[in-house]
Amino acid sequence: MPWSQNQNNDNNPWGKKPSGGGSNQTPPDLDEVIKRLQQRFGGLFGGSGGGSNGTPNLSSGAFIGIVAVAFLLWGASGVYTVAADEEAVVLQFGKHVATKGPGLRWHFPYPIETVEKLPVTRVQRLVIGVRDMGDGRRRQRTHESLMLTQDENIVDISFIVQYKIKSVDNYMFNIDAPEKTVRDASESAIREIIGRTMIDDVLTTKKAEVEIETQTLIQSVLDGYKAGISVTSVNLQDVKPPTAVEHEFKDVQSAKEDRERAKNEAQAYANDIIPKARGEAKKMVLDAEAYEKEAVDRAQGEANRFNSILDAYKLAPNVTRKRMYLETMEEVLAKADKVVIDSKVAGSVLPYLPLNRASSKVEVK
Repeated sequence: MPWSQNQNNDNNPWGKKPSGGGSNQTPPDLDEVIKRLQQRFGGLFGGSGGGSNGTPNLSSGAFIGIVAVAFLLWGASGVYTVAADEEAVVLQFGKHVATKGPGLRWHFPYPIETVEKLPVTRVQRLVIGVRDMGDGRRRQRTHESLMLTQDENIVDISFIVQYKIKSVDNYMFNIDAPEKTVRDASESAIREIIGRTMIDDVLTTKKAEVEIETQTLIQSVLDGYKAGISVTSVNLQDVKPPTAVEHEFKDVQSAKEDRERAKNEAQAYANDIIPKARGEAKKMVLDAEAYEKEAVDRAQGEANRFNSILDAYKLAPNVTRKRMYLETMEEVLAKADKVVIDSKVAGSVLPYLPLNRASSKVEVK
């Protein structure tokens, strides 16, 4: 019942309204007000009878029991379980007081303490450049994937960053939005790496180097923030030119491949012919040197032979002259097709007819 309708009721804790209604009436004494409140509500938790309005009273034992049960339920609400891949951060009035590992745990219930569970061993995955729509389709995010290379070409890159928590304290209290922080750091890092890399290298031979350099730079940025995050890997997914110029880019790449093929063929031909030419040149030089040595040695030998004959001739001219004549005749007749037989022995010699040599002659002297 509203107090306005109970002005004449003796149970009004504020007392009766003054009859005069003037502003100069003295308000009821505070002690009297408290005494009346005790008379009205005091029997609720003590005594054996009912209240003045018929409300049943609770005994002090029942009240203590209710309080004990409520306290037990409140205490039981502090029981929690930490999974094998998690760590629990216990906050006492918002301040970090403990970090708990896997298992069944207890903390002072709310509002004294609260618990935040973090997957410290689970590797989390972040895709940059595209978004999975959930039905097998992927949506391109061009504001993330389009980047400028060192040679001022635009390349479209999507990649995956995998990371995990290495420090729950830093992870919770040093950064506000962990996923957004990792995404922004990753996008900034790869733009820096691509900005100092040629487009042909990104598309062909240096993908692994770009991944390693990007991972190192992301980790450096996060460590600077003291984010408590460890980057485990960076994997490039799609690396291609923008869709608007993809056909023209393929034509350029085909022309470059043709150029490289022609260069390789020319280099292969050069590698085949140049060593052969060098070998022939070396052989000619060696042959010339051998001929030079042979000619010089032969000339020296002839000169030495002539000097030795001259010395012998000076000692015995007649003998030397006859020996030279016989040696000369032996050398000349050895090449002739004529057989000379001494007439004194001709009758005892079996006739010899060199039928295989039509020009051969036999002369008897």
